[in-house]
Amino acid sequence: MFARSAFSSLIFSAIALAAPAIGIVTASGHFSVEGSEVWGNATLFDGVTIETSSASSELALRNGVKVQLGAGSRARIWQNRLILEKGAAQLAAPGSFEARVLNNANLIRAPFRGVAMQAAQGQTVHAGCMVYKDGRFLLQDQTTQEVIELSGPDLAANVGNRVEARGAISTARPSVAPATSVMNVAAIAPQSQGGCLSVAAALNARTDVPAAAAPTPASAKPPAPTTPTTPSHTGLSKGAKIGIAVAAAGGGVGAAVALAGGKKSTSP
Repeated sequence: MFARSAFSSLIFSAIALAAPAIGIVTASGHFSVEGSEVWGNATLFDGVTIETSSASSELALRNGVKVQLGAGSRARIWQNRLILEKGAAQLAAPGSFEARVLNNANLIRAPFRGVAMQAAQGQTVHAGCMVYKDGRFLLQDQTTQEVIELSGPDLAANVGNRVEARGAISTARPSVAPATSVMNVAAIAPQSQGGCLSVAAALNARTDVPAAAAPTPASAKPPAPTTPTTPSHTGLSKGAKIGIAVAAAGGGVGAAVALAGGKKSTSP
């Protein structure tokens, strides 16, 4: 077994030296590349064989092609074609991308979405999975695999989803590894819901925002302080109190009414 693994590693190394990288494969568990067991992620080269065990994996090519390879599946991939040898996979690729299926494997074609938004002058567009890590929003570009730290309002709603982000690259240095740049987001458009668990696992990030870090909803904010007002008097007026005092001193009921209400007494 050791000899076979060493031989596979030599073959994989030879492939790596002979061909340029075409993309990256990520997973939240173990998988194998050319027979060598890998954890987390690995670089893809033309003609390599990827096999999963108990965890699914995601293959992202530099040309935008994406393959979700199910658990217990095996596939061989090139820059412009795929052979699914066993198991199940979902392919998002243009019509020109060739796909073959062997041994009754199951391949599902998903819509291929290119970068739809046009960047204005001085801006750039990145498309991929948005995740949350250490109080920051990160996006891994699905084509270049670059990790960008995003800065801007209303980002929390898109965490865990695939998005297209448009904006300008900031001169600020990213505060969270492995981000290599910071983008000031001008606009963000959702591409699809979910599908970012493997990216989050590879980046040691989350697909949601912790409740403690989420913005407080408007309905939960404490009421704004009000300006104190002079309380209204519902008891006896000063004049009434004086009238009662006079009556108690022997002035009679008529005098009390006269002082309290301002009316003349009707007493004889």
